[in-house]
Amino acid sequence: MSNRIDMKGITKSFFATRALDDVDFSCLSGEVHALVGLNGAGKSTLMKVLGGIYHADEGVIEVSGTEVSISSPADAGAAGISMIHQELSLINELTVAANIFLGRELKRAGTPFLDKREMATRVKAQLDRFGLKLDPNLPVRELNSGEKQIVEIIRSLMSNSWLIVMDEPTSALSEEDKERLFGFIERMKQEGIAIIYISHHMPEIFGIAERVTVMRDGKIVLSERIPDTSEPAVIRSMTGRELARFEKPHKEISGEPVLKVESLTKPGSFDDVSFDIRRGEIVVLTGLRGCGAPELAKAVFGLDGDYSGQVIYRGRPLVPGRGPAVSVREGMGLVTENRDKNGILPPLSVRDNIALPFLEKAVRGGVLNKGQIEAVVDKAIHDTSTKTSSPDQEIRFLSGGNKQKICFSRWLDEDLELLILLEPTRGIDVHAKADIYRIIEEMAGRGVGVLLLSYEIDEVIMLADRVITLYQGRSISHYEYPILDKDKMLADMAGANI
Repeated sequence: MSNRIDMKGITKSFFATRALDDVDFSCLSGEVHALVGLNGAGKSTLMKVLGGIYHADEGVIEVSGTEVSISSPADAGAAGISMIHQELSLINELTVAANIFLGRELKRAGTPFLDKREMATRVKAQLDRFGLKLDPNLPVRELNSGEKQIVEIIRSLMSNSWLIVMDEPTSALSEEDKERLFGFIERMKQEGIAIIYISHHMPEIFGIAERVTVMRDGKIVLSERIPDTSEPAVIRSMTGRELARFEKPHKEISGEPVLKVESLTKPGSFDDVSFDIRRGEIVVLTGLRGCGAPELAKAVFGLDGDYSGQVIYRGRPLVPGRGPAVSVREGMGLVTENRDKNGILPPLSVRDNIALPFLEKAVRGGVLNKGQIEAVVDKAIHDTSTKTSSPDQEIRFLSGGNKQKICFSRWLDEDLELLILLEPTRGIDVHAKADIYRIIEEMAGRGVGVLLLSYEIDEVIMLADRVITLYQGRSISHYEYPILDKDKMLADMAGANI
Protein backbone atom coordinates (compact mmCIF):
# COMPACT_ATOMS: atom_id res chain seq x y z
CA MET A 1 0.00 0.00 0.00
CA SER A 2 1.28 3.48 -0.88
CA ASN A 3 1.58 5.91 2.06
CA ARG A 4 2.39 9.60 2.33
CA ILE A 5 2.97 12.08 5.10
CA ASP A 6 1.75 15.66 4.82
CA MET A 7 2.68 18.36 7.33
CA LYS A 8 0.53 21.43 6.72
CA GLY A 9 0.94 24.92 8.15
CA ILE A 10 3.27 23.79 10.94
CA THR A 11 4.20 26.67 13.25
CA LYS A 12 6.27 26.42 16.42
CA SER A 13 7.65 29.14 18.71
CA PHE A 14 10.01 29.02 21.66
CA PHE A 15 9.31 32.13 23.73
CA ALA A 16 9.87 35.07 21.35
CA THR A 17 11.64 32.98 18.68
CA ARG A 18 9.54 31.51 15.86
CA ALA A 19 11.39 28.30 14.97
CA LEU A 20 8.85 27.14 12.36
CA ASP A 21 6.71 29.53 10.33
CA ASP A 22 3.76 27.99 8.42
CA VAL A 23 5.77 25.05 7.04
CA ASP A 24 4.33 22.59 4.50
CA PHE A 25 6.28 19.36 3.97
CA SER A 26 5.47 15.96 2.48
CA CYS A 27 7.13 12.60 1.82
CA LEU A 28 5.92 9.63 -0.23
CA SER A 29 6.45 5.87 -0.01
CA GLY A 30 9.52 4.71 -1.92
CA GLU A 31 11.28 8.07 -2.09
CA VAL A 32 14.17 9.80 -0.38
CA HIS A 33 13.25 13.41 0.41
CA ALA A 34 16.31 15.40 1.46
CA LEU A 35 15.76 18.12 4.07
CA VAL A 36 18.59 20.66 4.25
CA GLY A 37 19.43 24.04 5.70
CA LEU A 38 22.01 25.78 7.84
CA ASN A 39 22.28 24.83 11.49
CA GLY A 40 19.35 26.53 13.23
CA ALA A 41 17.21 26.69 10.08
CA GLY A 42 14.41 24.63 11.64
CA LYS A 43 15.05 21.14 10.21
CA SER A 44 15.43 19.38 13.54
CA THR A 45 12.48 21.25 15.07
CA LEU A 46 10.23 20.19 12.16
CA MET A 47 11.30 16.56 12.50
CA LYS A 48 10.82 16.67 16.27
CA VAL A 49 7.24 17.79 15.65
CA LEU A 50 6.82 14.84 13.28
CA GLY A 51 8.42 12.51 15.84
CA GLY A 52 6.22 13.66 18.72
CA ILE A 53 9.05 15.26 20.70
CA TYR A 54 7.60 18.75 20.19
CA HIS A 55 3.95 19.72 19.77
CA ALA A 56 3.21 22.28 17.04
CA ASP A 57 1.47 25.52 18.00
CA GLU A 58 -0.46 25.44 14.72
CA GLY A 59 -0.88 23.07 11.77
CA VAL A 60 -1.86 19.47 11.11
CA ILE A 61 -0.17 16.19 10.20
CA GLU A 62 -1.86 13.76 7.83
CA VAL A 63 -0.95 10.15 7.05
CA SER A 64 -2.36 9.11 3.66
CA GLY A 65 -4.98 11.87 3.85
CA THR A 66 -6.13 11.16 7.42
CA GLU A 67 -5.29 13.67 10.14
CA VAL A 68 -3.33 12.15 13.03
CA SER A 69 -2.40 13.45 16.46
CA ILE A 70 1.28 12.96 17.26
CA SER A 71 1.99 14.20 20.76
CA SER A 72 4.66 11.66 21.77
CA PRO A 73 7.25 9.35 20.18
CA ALA A 74 4.86 6.47 20.91
CA ASP A 75 2.22 8.21 18.76
CA ALA A 76 4.76 8.60 15.98
CA GLY A 77 5.66 4.91 16.21
CA ALA A 78 1.99 3.94 16.04
CA ALA A 79 1.71 6.00 12.84
CA GLY A 80 4.68 4.12 11.33
CA ILE A 81 7.24 6.91 11.81
CA SER A 82 10.75 6.32 13.21
CA MET A 83 13.64 8.70 13.81
CA ILE A 84 17.32 7.73 13.72
CA HIS A 85 19.33 10.45 15.41
CA GLN A 86 22.90 11.46 14.61
CA GLU A 87 24.14 9.99 17.90
CA LEU A 88 22.99 6.37 17.88
CA SER A 89 21.07 4.91 20.84
CA LEU A 90 22.33 1.31 20.87
CA ILE A 91 23.50 -0.54 24.00
CA ASN A 92 26.98 -1.87 23.29
CA GLU A 93 26.81 -4.80 25.70
CA LEU A 94 23.65 -6.27 24.13
CA THR A 95 23.55 -8.33 20.95
CA VAL A 96 22.25 -7.08 17.63
CA ALA A 97 18.98 -8.99 18.14
CA ALA A 98 18.58 -7.80 21.75
CA ASN A 99 19.02 -4.17 20.66
CA ILE A 100 16.48 -4.53 17.87
CA PHE A 101 13.88 -6.09 20.19
CA LEU A 102 14.68 -3.83 23.15
CA GLY A 103 11.43 -2.90 24.92
CA ARG A 104 9.35 -5.47 23.02
CA GLU A 105 11.23 -8.69 23.74
CA LEU A 106 9.79 -12.08 22.80
CA LYS A 107 9.20 -14.56 25.63
CA ARG A 108 9.09 -18.33 25.57
CA ALA A 109 5.48 -19.49 25.68
CA GLY A 110 4.11 -19.53 29.22
CA THR A 111 7.43 -18.40 30.78
CA PRO A 112 9.09 -15.14 31.81
CA PHE A 113 12.26 -16.13 29.90
CA LEU A 114 13.44 -14.42 26.71
CA ASP A 115 13.19 -16.39 23.49
CA LYS A 116 16.61 -15.35 22.19
CA ARG A 117 16.60 -17.92 19.41
CA GLU A 118 13.31 -16.67 17.92
CA MET A 119 14.44 -13.02 18.15
CA ALA A 120 17.69 -13.88 16.37
CA THR A 121 15.78 -15.85 13.70
CA ARG A 122 13.45 -12.93 12.95
CA VAL A 123 16.33 -10.46 12.80
CA LYS A 124 18.26 -12.79 10.47
CA ALA A 125 15.23 -12.99 8.15
CA GLN A 126 15.05 -9.20 8.01
CA LEU A 127 18.78 -8.91 7.32
CA ASP A 128 18.52 -11.53 4.57
CA ARG A 129 15.60 -9.61 3.04
CA PHE A 130 17.94 -6.73 2.35
CA GLY A 131 20.99 -8.82 1.53
CA LEU A 132 22.85 -7.81 4.69
CA LYS A 133 25.48 -10.08 6.23
CA LEU A 134 25.41 -9.49 9.98
CA ASP A 135 25.29 -11.97 12.88
CA PRO A 136 22.21 -11.27 15.09
CA ASN A 137 24.03 -12.81 18.09
CA LEU A 138 27.06 -10.51 17.85
CA PRO A 139 27.46 -7.90 20.63
CA VAL A 140 26.97 -4.39 19.24
CA ARG A 141 30.33 -3.29 20.70
CA GLU A 142 32.02 -5.44 18.02
CA LEU A 143 30.32 -3.62 15.13
CA ASN A 144 31.74 -0.68 13.20
CA SER A 145 29.85 2.60 12.79
CA GLY A 146 28.22 1.56 9.52
CA GLU A 147 26.96 -1.71 10.92
CA LYS A 148 25.54 0.08 13.97
CA GLN A 149 23.69 2.44 11.65
CA ILE A 150 22.15 -0.57 9.88
CA VAL A 151 21.07 -2.08 13.21
CA GLU A 152 19.22 1.17 14.02
CA ILE A 153 17.46 1.04 10.64
CA ILE A 154 16.50 -2.63 10.99
CA ARG A 155 15.08 -1.84 14.45
CA SER A 156 12.87 0.81 12.85
CA LEU A 157 11.75 -1.53 10.07
CA MET A 158 10.90 -4.30 12.53
CA SER A 159 8.76 -1.79 14.45
CA ASN A 160 6.58 -1.63 11.30
CA SER A 161 7.82 1.81 10.28
CA TRP A 162 7.09 2.91 6.71
CA LEU A 163 8.74 6.33 7.16
CA ILE A 164 12.25 6.72 8.58
CA VAL A 165 13.89 10.06 9.40
CA MET A 166 17.70 9.88 9.14
CA ASP A 167 19.62 12.76 10.73
CA GLU A 168 23.15 13.09 9.28
CA PRO A 169 23.43 9.29 8.89
CA THR A 170 26.91 9.36 7.33
CA SER A 171 28.61 11.75 9.78
CA ALA A 172 30.41 8.88 11.54
CA LEU A 173 30.87 6.53 8.55
CA SER A 174 33.87 5.63 6.42
CA GLU A 175 33.62 5.89 2.62
CA GLU A 176 33.09 2.13 2.41
CA ASP A 177 30.30 2.20 5.02
CA LYS A 178 28.65 5.13 3.24
CA GLU A 179 28.42 3.12 0.02
CA ARG A 180 26.97 0.16 1.95
CA LEU A 181 24.37 2.46 3.53
CA PHE A 182 23.42 3.97 0.17
CA GLY A 183 22.91 0.48 -1.26
CA PHE A 184 20.68 -0.35 1.72
CA ILE A 185 18.67 2.84 1.20
CA GLU A 186 18.13 1.93 -2.45
CA ARG A 187 16.73 -1.47 -1.45
CA MET A 188 14.51 0.19 1.15
CA LYS A 189 13.07 2.47 -1.53
CA GLN A 190 12.27 -0.59 -3.64
CA GLU A 191 10.41 -2.03 -0.64
CA GLY A 192 8.28 1.14 -0.45
CA ILE A 193 9.96 2.69 2.59
CA ALA A 194 9.92 6.51 2.70
CA ILE A 195 13.05 8.28 3.94
CA ILE A 196 13.49 11.87 5.10
CA TYR A 197 17.22 12.42 4.77
CA ILE A 198 18.84 15.30 6.70
CA SER A 199 22.35 16.04 5.49
CA HIS A 200 24.81 18.83 4.72
CA HIS A 201 26.62 16.79 2.06
CA MET A 202 25.50 17.89 -1.39
CA PRO A 203 26.96 14.92 -3.34
CA GLU A 204 25.00 12.52 -1.11
CA ILE A 205 21.75 14.43 -1.57
CA PHE A 206 22.09 14.62 -5.34
CA GLY A 207 23.14 10.96 -5.47
CA ILE A 208 20.30 9.30 -3.57
CA ALA A 209 17.34 11.72 -3.20
CA GLU A 210 14.32 12.26 -5.46
CA ARG A 211 13.37 15.60 -3.89
CA VAL A 212 15.10 18.28 -1.84
CA THR A 213 13.56 20.86 0.47
CA VAL A 214 15.59 23.78 1.86
CA MET A 215 14.73 25.55 5.10
CA ARG A 216 16.00 28.96 6.19
CA ASP A 217 14.94 30.88 9.30
CA GLY A 218 12.06 28.48 10.00
CA LYS A 219 10.56 28.66 6.49
CA ILE A 220 10.65 26.60 3.32
CA VAL A 221 12.62 28.57 0.73
CA LEU A 222 13.03 25.90 -1.95
CA SER A 223 11.39 22.54 -2.68
CA GLU A 224 12.22 20.84 -5.97
CA ARG A 225 12.70 17.51 -7.66
CA ILE A 226 16.43 16.75 -7.84
CA PRO A 227 16.56 16.88 -11.68
CA ASP A 228 15.04 20.38 -11.58
CA THR A 229 17.67 22.03 -9.35
CA SER A 230 21.44 22.09 -8.74
CA GLU A 231 23.96 22.10 -5.89
CA PRO A 232 24.72 25.85 -6.28
CA ALA A 233 20.98 26.64 -6.22
CA VAL A 234 20.47 24.60 -3.05
CA ILE A 235 23.48 26.19 -1.30
CA ARG A 236 22.34 29.65 -2.37
CA SER A 237 18.88 28.92 -0.93
CA MET A 238 20.43 27.72 2.35
CA THR A 239 22.64 30.75 2.85
CA GLY A 240 20.65 33.46 1.08
CA ARG A 241 23.75 34.28 -0.97
CA GLU A 242 26.57 32.66 -2.90
CA LEU A 243 28.94 30.70 -0.68
CA ALA A 244 32.44 32.15 -0.77
CA ARG A 245 34.86 29.67 -2.28
CA PHE A 246 37.55 28.57 0.16
CA GLU A 247 41.06 29.19 -1.17
CA LYS A 248 44.02 27.73 0.66
CA PRO A 249 46.42 30.61 1.37
CA HIS A 250 50.06 30.37 0.35
CA LYS A 251 52.48 30.30 3.26
CA GLU A 252 56.10 29.48 3.97
CA ILE A 253 56.64 26.78 6.60
CA SER A 254 60.11 26.55 8.08
CA GLY A 255 62.00 26.31 11.33
CA GLU A 256 62.17 23.69 14.05
CA PRO A 257 59.14 21.44 14.62
CA VAL A 258 56.84 22.37 17.49
CA LEU A 259 55.99 18.67 17.80
CA LYS A 260 57.82 15.41 17.08
CA VAL A 261 56.20 12.00 17.42
CA GLU A 262 58.74 9.19 17.46
CA SER A 263 57.81 5.51 17.06
CA LEU A 264 54.57 5.87 19.02
CA THR A 265 53.05 2.44 19.65
CA LYS A 266 50.03 1.17 21.54
CA PRO A 267 49.04 -2.44 20.78
CA GLY A 268 45.60 -2.57 19.19
CA SER A 269 45.52 1.17 18.44
CA PHE A 270 48.63 2.47 16.62
CA ASP A 271 51.97 0.97 15.64
CA ASP A 272 55.35 2.69 15.19
CA VAL A 273 54.00 6.04 14.01
CA SER A 274 56.43 8.93 13.52
CA PHE A 275 55.90 12.47 12.20
CA ASP A 276 56.52 16.11 13.08
CA ILE A 277 54.62 19.39 12.85
CA ARG A 278 56.25 22.77 12.23
CA ARG A 279 54.84 26.09 13.36
CA GLY A 280 52.05 27.18 11.03
CA GLU A 281 51.77 23.75 9.41
CA ILE A 282 48.51 21.79 9.09
CA VAL A 283 49.21 18.06 9.28
CA VAL A 284 46.18 15.87 8.58
CA LEU A 285 45.74 12.29 9.77
CA THR A 286 43.31 10.26 7.66
CA GLY A 287 42.20 6.68 7.07
CA LEU A 288 39.14 4.54 7.53
CA ARG A 289 37.36 4.65 10.88
CA GLY A 290 39.20 2.34 13.25
CA CYS A 291 42.60 3.28 11.77
CA GLY A 292 43.85 4.45 15.18
CA ALA A 293 44.03 8.18 14.40
CA PRO A 294 41.81 9.43 17.30
CA GLU A 295 43.70 7.33 19.82
CA LEU A 296 47.00 8.62 18.46
CA ALA A 297 45.90 12.27 18.67
CA LYS A 298 44.61 11.84 22.22
CA ALA A 299 47.92 10.26 23.26
CA VAL A 300 49.74 13.32 21.89
CA PHE A 301 47.46 15.58 23.96
CA GLY A 302 48.19 13.57 27.12
CA LEU A 303 44.82 11.88 27.59
CA ASP A 304 46.40 8.41 27.28
CA GLY A 305 49.81 7.42 28.60
CA ASP A 306 49.66 3.72 27.77
CA TYR A 307 52.12 3.80 24.85
CA SER A 308 55.77 3.36 23.97
CA GLY A 309 57.80 5.86 21.97
CA GLN A 310 58.13 9.59 22.55
CA VAL A 311 56.14 12.78 22.13
CA ILE A 312 58.59 15.70 21.94
CA TYR A 313 57.01 19.15 22.28
CA ARG A 314 59.02 22.36 21.89
CA GLY A 315 62.23 20.34 22.06
CA ARG A 316 61.60 18.26 25.18
CA PRO A 317 59.90 14.91 25.82
CA LEU A 318 56.45 15.02 27.40
CA VAL A 319 55.35 12.80 30.27
CA PRO A 320 52.87 10.17 28.98
CA GLY A 321 49.34 10.59 30.32
CA ARG A 322 50.15 13.94 31.89
CA GLY A 323 46.48 15.05 31.59
CA PRO A 324 44.77 17.88 29.75
CA ALA A 325 45.41 20.56 32.41
CA VAL A 326 49.18 20.23 31.93
CA SER A 327 48.82 20.22 28.14
CA VAL A 328 46.75 23.42 28.20
CA ARG A 329 49.31 25.14 30.43
CA GLU A 330 51.99 24.10 27.93
CA GLY A 331 50.13 25.81 25.06
CA MET A 332 48.18 22.91 23.55
CA GLY A 333 44.49 22.86 22.64
CA LEU A 334 42.06 20.07 21.68
CA VAL A 335 38.70 20.10 19.89
CA THR A 336 37.08 16.69 20.35
CA GLU A 337 35.07 14.74 17.79
CA ASN A 338 31.87 14.74 19.88
CA ARG A 339 31.12 18.30 20.96
CA ASP A 340 27.86 17.48 22.77
CA LYS A 341 29.29 14.64 24.84
CA ASN A 342 32.73 15.95 25.77
CA GLY A 343 33.28 19.27 24.00
CA ILE A 344 30.90 21.57 25.89
CA LEU A 345 29.25 21.92 29.29
CA PRO A 346 25.56 22.13 28.24
CA PRO A 347 24.09 23.77 31.38
CA LEU A 348 26.64 26.60 31.31
CA SER A 349 26.47 29.80 29.28
CA VAL A 350 28.35 30.62 26.11
CA ARG A 351 30.58 32.92 28.22
CA ASP A 352 31.48 30.20 30.72
CA ASN A 353 32.23 27.65 28.01
CA ILE A 354 34.58 30.04 26.22
CA ALA A 355 36.27 31.21 29.42
CA LEU A 356 37.21 27.80 30.82
CA PRO A 357 40.83 27.63 29.56
CA PHE A 358 41.44 31.33 30.39
CA LEU A 359 40.34 31.29 34.04
CA GLU A 360 43.74 30.43 35.47
CA LYS A 361 45.43 33.24 33.52
CA ALA A 362 42.75 35.75 34.54
CA VAL A 363 43.31 35.28 38.28
CA ARG A 364 45.62 37.73 40.07
CA GLY A 365 46.07 37.55 43.81
CA GLY A 366 43.13 35.16 44.10
CA VAL A 367 40.76 37.58 42.29
CA LEU A 368 39.25 36.90 38.88
CA ASN A 369 39.70 39.75 36.39
CA LYS A 370 36.18 39.85 34.93
CA GLY A 371 37.07 42.57 32.47
CA GLN A 372 39.78 40.39 30.96
CA ILE A 373 37.32 37.48 30.65
CA GLU A 374 34.69 39.70 28.99
CA ALA A 375 37.27 40.93 26.47
CA VAL A 376 38.27 37.35 25.64
CA VAL A 377 34.64 36.25 25.25
CA ASP A 378 33.62 39.20 23.07
CA LYS A 379 36.65 38.71 20.80
CA ALA A 380 36.01 34.96 20.51
CA ILE A 381 32.36 35.42 19.50
CA HIS A 382 33.33 38.11 16.96
CA ASP A 383 36.32 36.29 15.45
CA THR A 384 34.43 33.02 14.96
CA SER A 385 31.19 34.67 13.69
CA THR A 386 29.24 32.76 16.35
CA LYS A 387 25.49 33.43 16.36
CA THR A 388 24.15 33.75 19.91
CA SER A 389 21.52 35.99 21.48
CA SER A 390 24.06 36.95 24.17
CA PRO A 391 27.06 35.51 26.02
CA ASP A 392 24.62 34.59 28.81
CA GLN A 393 22.69 32.17 26.58
CA GLU A 394 23.02 28.51 27.60
CA ILE A 395 25.25 26.83 25.04
CA ARG A 396 22.90 23.84 24.69
CA PHE A 397 20.42 26.06 22.82
CA LEU A 398 22.93 26.92 20.07
CA SER A 399 22.96 25.12 16.71
CA GLY A 400 25.60 22.45 16.10
CA GLY A 401 27.77 24.73 13.98
CA ASN A 402 27.76 27.49 16.58
CA LYS A 403 28.59 25.02 19.36
CA GLN A 404 31.56 23.92 17.28
CA LYS A 405 32.70 27.51 16.84
CA ILE A 406 32.61 27.93 20.63
CA CYS A 407 34.82 24.83 20.95
CA PHE A 408 37.29 26.57 18.60
CA SER A 409 37.03 29.96 20.27
CA ARG A 410 38.55 28.60 23.48
CA TRP A 411 41.84 28.26 21.67
CA LEU A 412 42.25 31.75 20.20
CA ASP A 413 44.70 32.46 23.00
CA GLU A 414 47.89 34.12 21.76
CA ASP A 415 49.95 31.60 23.78
CA LEU A 416 48.58 28.58 21.87
CA GLU A 417 51.28 26.69 19.96
CA LEU A 418 49.66 23.38 19.00
CA LEU A 419 45.99 22.71 18.21
CA ILE A 420 44.63 19.17 17.84
CA LEU A 421 41.35 18.89 15.92
CA LEU A 422 39.31 15.68 15.74
CA GLU A 423 36.75 15.78 12.90
CA PRO A 424 36.27 19.54 13.31
CA THR A 425 33.47 19.85 10.71
CA ARG A 426 31.47 16.74 11.58
CA GLY A 427 27.71 17.37 11.37
CA ILE A 428 27.83 21.09 10.58
CA ASP A 429 26.43 22.96 7.60
CA VAL A 430 28.32 24.35 4.62
CA HIS A 431 28.32 27.92 5.95
CA ALA A 432 29.67 26.95 9.39
CA LYS A 433 32.17 24.65 7.67
CA ALA A 434 33.53 27.57 5.63
CA ASP A 435 33.94 29.59 8.85
CA ILE A 436 35.78 26.68 10.51
CA TYR A 437 38.16 26.37 7.53
CA ARG A 438 38.88 30.10 7.76
CA ILE A 439 39.57 29.87 11.50
CA ILE A 440 41.96 26.92 11.04
CA GLU A 441 43.97 28.72 8.35
CA GLU A 442 44.05 31.95 10.38
CA MET A 443 45.44 30.08 13.39
CA ALA A 444 48.06 28.36 11.23
CA GLY A 445 48.85 31.76 9.70
CA ARG A 446 49.87 33.12 13.09
CA GLY A 447 52.22 30.20 13.70
CA VAL A 448 50.07 27.59 15.47
CA GLY A 449 50.91 24.01 14.52
CA VAL A 450 47.74 22.05 13.68
CA LEU A 451 47.21 18.28 13.93
CA LEU A 452 43.86 17.52 12.30
CA LEU A 453 41.93 14.27 11.92
CA SER A 454 39.46 14.03 9.03
CA TYR A 455 37.84 11.11 7.23
CA GLU A 456 36.50 13.30 4.40
CA ILE A 457 39.04 13.03 1.59
CA ASP A 458 38.01 16.29 -0.12
CA GLU A 459 38.40 18.15 3.18
CA VAL A 460 41.80 16.52 3.71
CA ILE A 461 43.05 17.78 0.36
CA MET A 462 41.53 21.23 0.90
CA LEU A 463 43.23 21.89 4.26
CA ALA A 464 46.43 19.87 4.44
CA ASP A 465 50.00 21.06 4.14
CA ARG A 466 50.94 17.45 4.79
CA VAL A 467 48.87 14.25 4.93
CA ILE A 468 49.61 11.04 6.85
CA THR A 469 47.48 8.06 5.83
CA LEU A 470 46.88 5.33 8.40
CA TYR A 471 45.73 1.74 7.98
CA GLN A 472 45.06 -0.43 11.03
CA GLY A 473 47.21 1.81 13.21
CA ARG A 474 50.18 1.94 10.84
CA SER A 475 51.45 4.95 8.93
CA ILE A 476 51.28 4.03 5.22
CA SER A 477 52.32 7.17 3.33
CA HIS A 478 53.11 10.87 3.75
CA TYR A 479 52.02 13.43 1.14
CA GLU A 480 52.97 17.11 0.92
CA TYR A 481 51.05 20.04 -0.58
CA PRO A 482 50.53 20.55 -3.48
CA ILE A 483 51.17 16.92 -4.48
CA LEU A 484 48.13 15.38 -2.77
CA ASP A 485 46.99 12.33 -4.78
CA LYS A 486 43.36 11.51 -3.90
CA ASP A 487 43.32 8.08 -5.54
CA LYS A 488 46.55 6.98 -3.86
CA MET A 489 45.28 8.22 -0.48
CA LEU A 490 42.05 6.24 -0.85
CA ALA A 491 44.09 3.16 -1.77
CA ASP A 492 46.27 3.71 1.33
CA MET A 493 43.17 3.96 3.51
CA ALA A 494 41.86 0.65 2.16
CA GLY A 495 45.19 -1.13 2.74
CA ALA A 496 45.94 -1.57 -0.96
CA ASN A 497 49.43 -0.04 -0.74
CA ILE A 498 50.84 -2.07 2.14
